[in-house]
Amino acid sequence: MRTKEAIESIKSRIIEPYSITDFISYSDVKHLIQLFESQRTEPNAVYKNTGPITLDIIDYSEDPIISTIIKKIKEEIGPIEITAGFFFTTNYPHIIHNDDTFELPDGVYRAITLPLQITRTSGDELPKLCFFDQFYFHGPAKFFNGDTNVATYYNKQVYEYSDVDGLVDTQFVDTDKLFTHLKPSWLNGLSLHSTLEWRPGNAIIFDSVRLHCASDFRRLNIQSKLAISIFTRL
Repeated sequence: MRTKEAIESIKSRIIEPYSITDFISYSDVKHLIQLFESQRTEPNAVYKNTGPITLDIIDYSEDPIISTIIKKIKEEIGPIEITAGFFFTTNYPHIIHNDDTFELPDGVYRAITLPLQITRTSGDELPKLCFFDQFYFHGPAKFFNGDTNVATYYNKQVYEYSDVDGLVDTQFVDTDKLFTHLKPSWLNGLSLHSTLEWRPGNAIIFDSVRLHCASDFRRLNIQSKLAISIFTRL
């Protein structure tokens, strides 16, 4: 658990999630997709038990496009240390989680999502990355309020929300049907802060300790998504 002083320091740097349009050019997106496809076989990539396939971008830091992206991120959010960065592709929408690290650094900072590709059978509506008003400051976690024994393979499981910061006592109502992949009980105590379009070429920037999840993109006839996630500390 982080100390109260460390948490207050992190809180002092909290920002509103935001998106930068066309952070990556079309040609750069195409290059990154091709790079991932050429390297996605084992042992280069990790096939996770929960479904996603990930590929560590640090292994490709000499790639000119990845090098340029890292430079642009540092120009955008300041002098930071990149603690991890991965390509990931998934055919199932991510559930509620944060992007903290087990080391619990006082300087835990921003996360950056770089959407690259949407594979779909029909339609053109974009999925969303959804942010809650709540935060969790005590390591990487997934949130399953009222449940028990939900399998996860990296984040710890949080089954009751007493250590979640900013809980509300109003009932969560999914009027936009963003969260049909979640049990309603998992949303108890949470409130929706904002949603940002998951558009290839954009950059989505937010605090690593903020609770967030994907919208249920399967309802939009989307079969899978490919992106890069980058995590930072001061």
